[in-house]
Amino acid sequence: MRRLVAYAVGAVIVALILYAFLPGEPVGAGQTAPDVILRFTEDGLQRSLSSYHGDVIVLDFWATSCAPCRYTMPRMEEFHRRYKQQGVTVIGVAVDVDDYDKVVRFAKEMGVTYPIAADTSGEAKQSYQIRNLPTLFVIDKDGVIVLRLEGYDPQNAGKQLEDAVKRALEKPAKPIIPPRR
Repeated sequence: MRRLVAYAVGAVIVALILYAFLPGEPVGAGQTAPDVILRFTEDGLQRSLSSYHGDVIVLDFWATSCAPCRYTMPRMEEFHRRYKQQGVTVIGVAVDVDDYDKVVRFAKEMGVTYPIAADTSGEAKQSYQIRNLPTLFVIDKDGVIVLRLEGYDPQNAGKQLEDAVKRALEKPAKPIIPPRR
């Protein structure tokens, strides 16, 4: 009987240890988007995502070595051209942290005109819990994530993106109220 109790206690301890190391739910719809700082390729300057408050943001995490990412970039460019006058900002976030110049060259070769940011510190990839590429986020005017899309599904991704952006555009932005002093 003692042996059985010892095994049961041991099994519970092992289960609790394993449970503690399970990855949590990834950042997703309904959560506040992490406010990360990114280095933009067009001017080399760093900006935070919060500087886009009032715009709907489409964050597209990608890498130069990712074949599906190469396939999605022309579609993101087309999307950018259709929605840029409506208050939608598409930002491509390159997670190639080892070669900033390669990211700049690649974006030019692909003919991308929307802003490209390099996640040189890896902070954005970690904060957004990027597990697969491409991963796309739609963030509403108040900084709340409306959609998280992992991987590329050519039959459904376009419609999901359009629907999420339209919902985000319809929602009025809350005014920023400065803190009292």
